[in-house]
Amino acid sequence: MSSRFVRDLFSFLIETCVTGMGRRLLWEMNEYDPPEIVALVIGLAFWALLIFLVWAVMLGW
Repeated sequence: MSSRFVRDLFSFLIETCVTGMGRRLLWEMNEYDPPEIVALVIGLAFWALLIFLVWAVMLGW
């Protein structure tokens, strides 16, 4: 596997899953054209919260 393939894969996943979710959440709050860094931070916070909640449910908190 080449390093370019891995870089492109990570870039695609971050753009699609993280930044896309951030844009979707900001769109729900009537921010229709957010800066990319804001969408990235909101997307990262969303996925971190989701992972924490799943972890807490699995531990039975």
